[in-house]
Amino acid sequence: MYDEIARCAHDVEATAEAVLGVFLPSEEAFAILMELVEERIAASLARREAGAPACGPGCDACCTVNVGTLGIEGAAIAAFLRARLGQERARAKARELLAFHERVRWLDDAERIREGLACPLLDEAHACLVHPVRPLVCRSISSLDPADCRRAVRERADEDAPGLVRMDLLQRGLYEEAVAALAGALRERGLDGRLRDVSGMAGAFLGEPALARSFGEGAPVPLE
Repeated sequence: MYDEIARCAHDVEATAEAVLGVFLPSEEAFAILMELVEERIAASLARREAGAPACGPGCDACCTVNVGTLGIEGAAIAAFLRARLGQERARAKARELLAFHERVRWLDDAERIREGLACPLLDEAHACLVHPVRPLVCRSISSLDPADCRRAVRERADEDAPGLVRMDLLQRGLYEEAVAALAGALRERGLDGRLRDVSGMAGAFLGEPALARSFGEGAPVPLE
C-alpha cells in the first residue's frame, strides 16, 4: 500500500510540473491538471481489494469541518461554478463564499461543528454543488460506515474527544500525499502553495476571473 501511495505521489508531482511548465495559467488549465490528478489516483484505487467507501450523495456529516484547499483547486472549482451559474450568480456566490470564509477562518473543527457552520457549497438536498471538482481533502474522506461519521462529528464538537472514523487507508493516503505533492510542485515554481478553506479558495477565484492568471504568474491568493 505504501509503495503504491509513493508511486502515485511521484506521478502527481511529475504531472503538475509538466502542466505548470507548458500551459498558460488559467482556470481551464488548472481544471485540466486536477482532472489528470484524479485520473491517476483513480487508477490506484481501481486496484484496491477492499470495497468502496460508504460515502454517498446527501451524506454531509463531514461537511462542517475545515477543508484545506490549494489555489489550483480553487481555480478549478471557480471554472466549474462559473460555467453553471453565469456571471451575475457567480459574483453573488463568490460574495457568499468569501463572507463564510471570513466567519470560519479562525475557527477549528470543534468550533465549526458546535456552531453548525456547514460548507456553503452544499445544496438544499445536502449534496455537494461542486462534487465533480471537489477538493482532494474531501475525496480523502473514505468512511466505511456513515454512522461512524455522525458519531465522530458529535465527538469532535468536544475538543477533548478523538472523533475517529474507520476509513479506507489507501484512499486517504493517496489523496493526502497528492495534496502534499501538488503543494510542493507549486512552491518549486515560486507559486502560492498554501492551503485555505474551500470557501475562501473557491470564492477568491470565482470573484476575480483574472486571479488564475496572476496566481500562475506568482501572485499569492489574497486570503489569510
